[in-house]
Amino acid sequence: MTDLEKNLLNEFKLKVMQMIARHDLLKQEKRQLLGKIGGLEEIIQQLHQENHLLEQKYENIKMARMLVASEDENKDAKNRIQKLVREIDKCIALLNQ
Repeated sequence: MTDLEKNLLNEFKLKVMQMIARHDLLKQEKRQLLGKIGGLEEIIQQLHQENHLLEQKYENIKMARMLVASEDENKDAKNRIQKLVREIDKCIALLNQ
């Protein structure tokens, strides 16, 4: 084997070793990224659950406000009816005189 062939073989070995080292580095980086993806997927799932709970709470609050508004409207209607009844009683009292 000539010196040129030995040099070419050594360069080839060096490049193969560099490629193997780069491959190992990329495999390690891939594992880390897959781990991060798993963690982020868990966070996304938790946020979806939290969002769902907040939507339910929001709907409950809306319903409660509608009930409160209905109660206020009922009080107003009751007051108007009582006022009308008092006026009718006054009219009846005037008619009986």
